[in-house]
Amino acid sequence: MRLTDRDRKLVRDLVLSHVMSRDQFIALGYFGSVTRCNTRLRELKEAGMVRTIDTPFHVQHLYAAGKKAPQIVGERLSGLAASRTASPRFLQHALCVNNVRIRMVEKGATWRFEQQATATFRYGGKDWQVRPDGLAVRADSSLVAVEIDLGHVAPSKFAEKLRAYDAFVVSRECQSAWRAPRFDVLTVTTGKIRANSLAKQRPKEAAFALTCLPFEKLGIQFAGGWS
Repeated sequence: MRLTDRDRKLVRDLVLSHVMSRDQFIALGYFGSVTRCNTRLRELKEAGMVRTIDTPFHVQHLYAAGKKAPQIVGERLSGLAASRTASPRFLQHALCVNNVRIRMVEKGATWRFEQQATATFRYGGKDWQVRPDGLAVRADSSLVAVEIDLGHVAPSKFAEKLRAYDAFVVSRECQSAWRAPRFDVLTVTTGKIRANSLAKQRPKEAAFALTCLPFEKLGIQFAGGWS
C-alpha cells in the first residue's frame, strides 16, 4: 500500500488524539465524504496503520493507532499510544476533546495537543505541572488552555490545577514553554451547575482569565452517555 502525505498526517493526528471517530476525521477535513472516509480507513486498517475499537457506547467504529503506526510517527509517540487504556471514560474524554478542538479550529485557531503543551517547572520551592487537554492558538496569537471536564474530578482537585496555571504565569515559565506571557483557560463541562461550581475555584487575583461553559453553549455534542 502506498501511503500519501495525508495518510501520514492522519496517523500522527490519531496517535496524538488517542482515538477518533469517522465523523471527526471528516470534520477535520481529511475526507469529503463518508464513503471515501470509510474506504481509506479500511485500507489503513488492513495495512496495520490504524485499528478499530468497538464499543456499545458509540454508534460508529472508533479508530486508534495500529501496530505499524511507529513506522510513521516513531517509537516515542507510539509508546504513548500503547500505554493508554480503552475504558469507556477514557474514550468519552478523548472524543470530547476532539469535538472541542474541531470547534476551535472552525473559529480559526490552530491546535497543540496535550503532549505538545505539557510543561513541568519549579516555582516557590515546589514542583508544578500544567497539562491542558489541548492548547488553542487563536488567529491573533493569543492562547487558550482547554480543559475538558466530565464531572468526575472533585472541585478541590480542579482548584489545584488552576493554581498550577497561576504559578505558570507568575513564574514566567509560560513565556519559556509556550512563548507567550499569558493565556486564558477554557473549561468545557457537562452542564451549567457544574460550570458554575468549577468557575468558583479560580484563585483570587489569578493571572489568567477562566471561562467555564457547558458543551451545549459551544454548540458541541457531548460524546456518548456512558460513565
